[in-house]
Amino acid sequence: MQDTVNIRILGREYKVKAGGDEKRIQSLSRYVNEKVLDVQHSGNAISTMELVAVVMLNMADDVMNAKTDLQTYKETIAGRIDQLIQNIDKGSK
Repeated sequence: MQDTVNIRILGREYKVKAGGDEKRIQSLSRYVNEKVLDVQHSGNAISTMELVAVVMLNMADDVMNAKTDLQTYKETIAGRIDQLIQNIDKGSK
């Protein structure tokens, strides 16, 4: 059974059915609210829908940047592992 978690976004309270950790869900709602405040303070959105759209775009950009960073790290680590294997192979001959 999924627990119901109360969160507050844009000053409104929502009941969310969530199978996850309540503390994590609360943390996620705080993150969303921080992003909302960032956009509100920048003055880039006028209506609530514009605010939501800009926040979603910003969050999608964060996700894409994180994915790109992760891929870069994976490639760097794979390259270093290959280099170490080559060094080990050269040393064992």
